[in-house]
Amino acid sequence: MPHTQHSAPRAGIELHAISKTFGVTQVLHDISYTFAPGTVTGVLGENGAGKSTLFKILAGIYEPDRGARLVVGGDDVPLPLTPSSSADLGFAFVHQDLGLAGSLSVMENVFAGAMLTRFGLVDWNAQARKVRELLDDLGIDVDPRTAVEDLTQAEKAVVAIARAVYARGRQSSSLLVLDEPTANLTGAERDRLFEAMRAAAAKGTAIAFCTHRLEEVIAVTDSVMVLRDGRLVLEAPTASISGEQELAKHILGRDLESHFPDRVSHARLDAEPVLDVQHLSGAGVAQLSFDIRPGEVVGLTGLAGAGHDDVPDLLLGSIASETGTIRVGGTAVRSASPTAATDAGIAILPAERKRRSGIMTASIAENMTMVALEQFTRGGLIRAKRERERVLAEMERFDVRPMGDPDRELATLSGGNQQKVLIAKWASRSGVRVLVLHEPTQGVDVGAKRTILEHVSRMASEGVAILMVSSEHEELSHLCDRILVMRHGTLRREMRDAGARDITEQCYVAA
Repeated sequence: MPHTQHSAPRAGIELHAISKTFGVTQVLHDISYTFAPGTVTGVLGENGAGKSTLFKILAGIYEPDRGARLVVGGDDVPLPLTPSSSADLGFAFVHQDLGLAGSLSVMENVFAGAMLTRFGLVDWNAQARKVRELLDDLGIDVDPRTAVEDLTQAEKAVVAIARAVYARGRQSSSLLVLDEPTANLTGAERDRLFEAMRAAAAKGTAIAFCTHRLEEVIAVTDSVMVLRDGRLVLEAPTASISGEQELAKHILGRDLESHFPDRVSHARLDAEPVLDVQHLSGAGVAQLSFDIRPGEVVGLTGLAGAGHDDVPDLLLGSIASETGTIRVGGTAVRSASPTAATDAGIAILPAERKRRSGIMTASIAENMTMVALEQFTRGGLIRAKRERERVLAEMERFDVRPMGDPDRELATLSGGNQQKVLIAKWASRSGVRVLVLHEPTQGVDVGAKRTILEHVSRMASEGVAILMVSSEHEELSHLCDRILVMRHGTLRREMRDAGARDITEQCYVAA
């Protein structure tokens, strides 16, 4: 996709010497940068590089250290900001979870806190007209009275942008910060969101686009800024960047030959299947049959709504199946429940890490050992020293940062380090025979992604059967022995070896 540079006033949002210290730890070091009106800036860095801290200062959540300056439209702005003063400046933020109320209509979400009234009553017709104008400007045609829960993921993302732009009744934002907005989108949906981003930029909005998907940065941004260890290490026009590998080098501070580990198959194809699924139906899945052998990594994918995203919950038993059998090592899982699935040797890492996979307010140690407490108990009491030694060893093995603090709350870690802890949880449990990973690298930076996938490959080498449910084509093609493609709830295509390495979204459409 070509970049679009829009004509706009030269004055933008200027950051000067923005620093932030927590206690004795300085997490931002003299960040100076200008977000130019009408442009899209890719904001890059590993989890924990300082991106969130920077934008929380602009959102009025954190107070910067002394010496910081903020200039908007040529005028100095007093610091620190408050959430109210940030909004008054036209700073808008759209987070990965979008923050929409699914049961409410599009216009109720967009106009939250800024309802149009007439004679003291909400003017629903005027609101509907205004929302249509906003969404037309952003490139989508949606009935304003539609419930948000009935929209596609791309439409939801655009509605979240419209709500952010229209906050306090303004017609456009001076700065729109998008934090991983494409994490749950397929390629076609991403393209639609990119069109909405360009439409917002065309109105003079400066857009800060935070993503770990480097190919998106090359495709959609005008410029890039890279943070590493709280310092600005690169600011450059995107056109001057040679490609993803150069970006990865700046992000990590070292060369990275590939985002992915070397592809090595550990599949024992002459062995009996570890996981055998026959005629499984339920939710968006119809008569699904497949098997996985020891050490085999099988990918399961499809376009949005194809049914593949329902398979992990059907295997776990958190969604009741209507038909079908699930066998692990030749033995049927007797009841459809998470307890029965876990007892049979099925481990699942859900896509919604913060809500379903980890306990954010619990410690690293508690999260890592909760499924294996029997290994650390004697007489009903936990052997704390033995548990701590194991957790410290696993933190080192999985490169969980910061090192050496197993009592730290999981919520305080970056997304990539949270995911490492949660994979280590299942790797430390004895009796795991099947590992189901649902979007395992979603919201994870390039360095953590490689580490996570290396450990998935290692578990396969130990004979664990791996099912990767993912929309990341390249990730699947580098790691999987086979890729199963679903469409309209049914299995439509199986790709092996060379074919699996060439998977593209066109394969989904042709399935």
